Amino acid sequence: MGLFDKAMAPVTGTQAQDTWIENDARPEWLMDRLVQLAPAEPENLDDLRRAVDVTDPGSVAAYWVYSVFALTADYNIGMSMMKYLYADIEPFGRGFTEGGVSGRAGWDTFFNERLMDNEFRWLPRVYFEGSSAENGFHPSRPLAVRLYYNKLHTDTLNSQTLAQLGRLNIVYYVVSNAAGNKVNIELSKFDGSNRFYVTKGSSSGALFYDQRGALTAEARAKLYI
Repeated sequence: MGLFDKAMAPVTGTQAQDTWIENDARPEWLMDRLVQLAPAEPENLDDLRRAVDVTDPGSVAAYWVYSVFALTADYNIGMSMMKYLYADIEPFGRGFTEGGVSGRAGWDTFFNERLMDNEFRWLPRVYFEGSSAENGFHPSRPLAVRLYYNKLHTDTLNSQTLAQLGRLNIVYYVVSNAAGNKVNIELSKFDGSNRFYVTKGSSSGALFYDQRGALTAEARAKLYI
Protein backbone atom coordinates (compact mmCIF):
# COMPACT_ATOMS: atom_id res chain seq x y z
CA MET A 1 0.00 0.00 0.00
CA GLY A 2 1.15 3.52 -0.71
CA LEU A 3 1.22 6.33 1.79
CA PHE A 4 -1.95 7.86 0.40
CA ASP A 5 -3.98 4.67 -0.01
CA LYS A 6 -7.44 5.66 1.25
CA ALA A 7 -7.89 2.25 2.87
CA MET A 8 -5.05 2.89 5.28
CA ALA A 9 -5.87 3.80 8.86
CA PRO A 10 -4.94 7.33 9.95
CA VAL A 11 -1.28 7.61 10.83
CA THR A 12 0.67 9.89 13.10
CA GLY A 13 3.26 12.33 11.79
CA THR A 14 6.08 10.02 12.89
CA GLN A 15 4.45 6.97 11.27
CA ALA A 16 3.85 8.89 8.08
CA GLN A 17 7.50 9.95 7.98
CA ASP A 18 8.64 6.35 8.49
CA THR A 19 6.23 5.08 5.81
CA TRP A 20 7.40 7.67 3.34
CA ILE A 21 11.06 6.87 3.87
CA GLU A 22 10.33 3.15 3.52
CA ASN A 23 8.04 3.26 0.48
CA ASP A 24 8.33 6.59 -1.32
CA ALA A 25 11.76 8.16 -0.90
CA ARG A 26 14.82 7.00 -2.77
CA PRO A 27 17.86 6.78 -0.48
CA GLU A 28 19.86 9.18 -2.67
CA TRP A 29 17.26 11.89 -2.10
CA LEU A 30 17.96 11.95 1.63
CA MET A 31 21.63 12.88 1.49
CA ASP A 32 23.94 15.51 0.07
CA ARG A 33 23.98 15.37 -3.73
CA LEU A 34 25.83 16.78 -6.72
CA VAL A 35 23.28 17.18 -9.50
CA GLN A 36 24.62 17.73 -13.01
CA LEU A 37 22.44 19.55 -15.49
CA ALA A 38 22.03 18.50 -19.10
CA PRO A 39 25.13 19.30 -21.21
CA ALA A 40 22.91 21.34 -23.52
CA GLU A 41 21.64 24.01 -21.13
CA PRO A 42 17.91 24.76 -21.53
CA GLU A 43 17.36 27.85 -23.65
CA ASN A 44 13.59 27.94 -23.21
CA LEU A 45 10.74 26.31 -21.32
CA ASP A 46 10.43 23.39 -23.73
CA ASP A 47 14.11 22.59 -23.25
CA LEU A 48 13.66 22.72 -19.49
CA ARG A 49 10.66 20.39 -19.58
CA ARG A 50 12.75 17.81 -21.41
CA ALA A 51 15.76 18.19 -19.12
CA VAL A 52 14.29 18.22 -15.62
CA ASP A 53 13.03 15.10 -13.85
CA VAL A 54 10.07 16.49 -11.92
CA THR A 55 9.72 13.22 -9.96
CA ASP A 56 13.20 13.80 -8.45
CA PRO A 57 13.37 16.64 -5.90
CA GLY A 58 17.09 17.07 -6.48
CA SER A 59 16.60 17.61 -10.19
CA VAL A 60 13.86 20.17 -9.51
CA ALA A 61 16.04 22.00 -6.98
CA ALA A 62 19.04 22.13 -9.33
CA TYR A 63 16.98 23.41 -12.24
CA TRP A 64 15.34 25.94 -9.91
CA VAL A 65 18.79 27.45 -9.32
CA TYR A 66 19.32 27.39 -13.08
CA SER A 67 15.97 29.06 -13.81
CA VAL A 68 16.79 31.93 -11.43
CA PHE A 69 20.17 32.22 -13.14
CA ALA A 70 18.31 32.31 -16.50
CA LEU A 71 16.51 35.49 -15.39
CA THR A 72 19.78 37.36 -15.88
CA ALA A 73 19.79 36.49 -19.58
CA ASP A 74 16.08 36.75 -20.41
CA TYR A 75 13.50 37.68 -17.79
CA ASN A 76 10.51 36.14 -19.56
CA ILE A 77 12.24 32.84 -20.28
CA GLY A 78 13.63 32.59 -16.77
CA MET A 79 10.24 33.38 -15.27
CA SER A 80 8.51 30.76 -17.43
CA MET A 81 10.98 28.17 -16.15
CA MET A 82 10.42 29.22 -12.56
CA LYS A 83 6.63 29.01 -12.94
CA TYR A 84 6.93 25.47 -14.27
CA LEU A 85 8.94 24.38 -11.23
CA TYR A 86 7.06 26.30 -8.54
CA ALA A 87 3.77 25.98 -6.67
CA ASP A 88 2.10 28.00 -3.93
CA ILE A 89 0.69 25.96 -1.07
CA GLU A 90 -2.97 26.38 -0.14
CA PRO A 91 -2.87 27.64 3.48
CA PHE A 92 -4.06 24.93 5.88
CA GLY A 93 -5.29 22.88 2.94
CA ARG A 94 -4.25 20.14 0.55
CA GLY A 95 -4.34 22.18 -2.65
CA PHE A 96 -1.65 24.06 -4.52
CA THR A 97 -1.36 26.58 -7.36
CA GLU A 98 1.18 25.88 -10.10
CA GLY A 99 3.30 28.91 -10.88
CA GLY A 100 2.14 30.69 -7.76
CA VAL A 101 -0.97 32.74 -7.02
CA SER A 102 0.75 35.95 -8.10
CA GLY A 103 2.04 34.39 -11.33
CA ARG A 104 5.61 35.31 -10.36
CA ALA A 105 6.64 31.95 -8.90
CA GLY A 106 7.61 33.51 -5.61
CA TRP A 107 9.82 36.13 -7.25
CA ASP A 108 9.87 39.54 -5.59
CA THR A 109 9.95 42.39 -8.13
CA PHE A 110 12.09 44.27 -5.60
CA PHE A 111 15.03 42.39 -7.13
CA ASN A 112 14.27 43.35 -10.75
CA GLU A 113 16.73 46.22 -10.60
CA ARG A 114 19.50 43.75 -9.84
CA LEU A 115 18.86 41.96 -13.11
CA MET A 116 19.82 45.14 -14.96
CA ASP A 117 22.94 45.92 -12.94
CA ASN A 118 26.27 44.19 -13.56
CA GLU A 119 27.10 44.74 -9.91
CA PHE A 120 24.46 42.12 -9.04
CA ARG A 121 23.68 40.02 -12.12
CA TRP A 122 26.49 37.56 -11.42
CA LEU A 123 25.17 36.58 -7.98
CA PRO A 124 23.14 33.42 -8.89
CA ARG A 125 26.01 31.79 -10.74
CA VAL A 126 28.08 31.54 -7.54
CA TYR A 127 25.91 28.57 -6.52
CA PHE A 128 27.17 26.36 -9.36
CA GLU A 129 30.00 23.91 -8.88
CA GLY A 130 33.35 25.23 -10.09
CA SER A 131 32.45 28.88 -9.55
CA SER A 132 35.21 30.73 -7.72
CA ALA A 133 36.83 34.10 -7.24
CA GLU A 134 39.76 32.89 -9.35
CA ASN A 135 37.56 32.46 -12.44
CA GLY A 136 35.27 35.41 -11.81
CA PHE A 137 32.53 33.06 -10.58
CA HIS A 138 32.09 31.59 -14.03
CA PRO A 139 31.22 27.92 -13.36
CA SER A 140 32.64 25.07 -15.37
CA ARG A 141 30.44 23.22 -17.88
CA PRO A 142 28.30 21.21 -17.81
CA LEU A 143 26.66 23.07 -14.97
CA ALA A 144 26.23 21.24 -11.67
CA VAL A 145 24.68 22.20 -8.35
CA ARG A 146 25.76 20.76 -5.00
CA LEU A 147 22.72 20.19 -2.80
CA TYR A 148 23.03 19.68 0.93
CA TYR A 149 20.25 17.67 2.56
CA ASN A 150 18.62 19.61 5.40
CA LYS A 151 17.31 16.74 7.52
CA LEU A 152 16.13 18.92 10.40
CA HIS A 153 13.94 21.12 8.19
CA THR A 154 12.74 18.11 6.20
CA ASP A 155 11.67 16.22 9.32
CA THR A 156 10.04 19.30 10.83
CA LEU A 157 7.95 20.03 7.74
CA ASN A 158 6.90 16.42 7.33
CA SER A 159 5.85 16.14 10.95
CA GLN A 160 3.46 19.01 10.28
CA THR A 161 2.09 18.07 6.86
CA LEU A 162 2.47 14.38 5.99
CA ALA A 163 -0.42 12.92 7.95
CA GLN A 164 -2.56 16.04 8.20
CA LEU A 165 -2.25 17.56 4.72
CA GLY A 166 -0.90 14.77 2.53
CA ARG A 167 2.21 16.72 1.55
CA LEU A 168 5.68 15.22 1.31
CA ASN A 169 8.61 17.59 1.75
CA ILE A 170 12.34 17.58 1.16
CA VAL A 171 14.60 20.52 1.96
CA TYR A 172 18.03 21.07 0.45
CA TYR A 173 20.30 24.06 0.78
CA VAL A 174 22.85 25.45 -1.62
CA VAL A 175 26.01 27.32 -0.60
CA SER A 176 27.47 30.38 -2.27
CA ASN A 177 31.04 30.09 -3.49
CA ALA A 178 31.42 33.83 -2.89
CA ALA A 179 30.37 34.53 0.70
CA GLY A 180 29.38 31.05 1.85
CA ASN A 181 25.78 31.98 2.60
CA LYS A 182 23.21 29.19 2.54
CA VAL A 183 19.85 29.24 0.75
CA ASN A 184 17.19 26.66 1.62
CA ILE A 185 15.09 25.26 -1.21
CA GLU A 186 11.91 23.56 0.00
CA LEU A 187 10.30 21.00 -2.30
CA SER A 188 6.90 19.36 -1.91
CA LYS A 189 4.91 16.55 -3.50
CA PHE A 190 1.17 16.79 -3.01
CA ASP A 191 -1.48 14.13 -2.50
CA GLY A 192 -2.52 12.89 -5.95
CA SER A 193 0.55 14.28 -7.72
CA ASN A 194 3.66 12.37 -8.82
CA ARG A 195 5.92 15.40 -9.12
CA PHE A 196 7.80 17.77 -6.86
CA TYR A 197 7.49 21.55 -6.86
CA VAL A 198 9.57 24.25 -5.24
CA THR A 199 7.37 25.69 -2.49
CA LYS A 200 9.70 28.22 -0.86
CA GLY A 201 9.32 31.35 -2.94
CA SER A 202 11.83 33.40 -0.99
CA SER A 203 14.66 31.18 -2.23
CA SER A 204 14.66 32.91 -5.64
CA GLY A 205 15.34 36.32 -4.13
CA ALA A 206 17.80 34.85 -1.63
CA LEU A 207 19.98 33.73 -4.55
CA PHE A 208 20.46 37.44 -5.28
CA TYR A 209 21.73 38.18 -1.78
CA ASP A 210 24.39 40.88 -2.01
CA GLN A 211 27.78 39.20 -1.53
CA ARG A 212 30.00 41.86 -3.03
CA GLY A 213 31.39 42.84 0.35
CA ALA A 214 33.00 39.41 0.73
CA LEU A 215 35.17 39.90 -2.35
CA THR A 216 38.54 41.53 -2.75
CA ALA A 217 38.97 44.27 -5.33
CA GLU A 218 40.92 41.78 -7.45
CA ALA A 219 38.08 39.24 -7.35
CA ARG A 220 35.47 41.88 -8.21
CA ALA A 221 37.51 42.97 -11.21
CA LYS A 222 37.13 39.47 -12.69
CA LEU A 223 33.33 39.38 -12.45
CA TYR A 224 32.62 40.85 -15.87
CA ILE A 225 35.40 39.24 -17.88
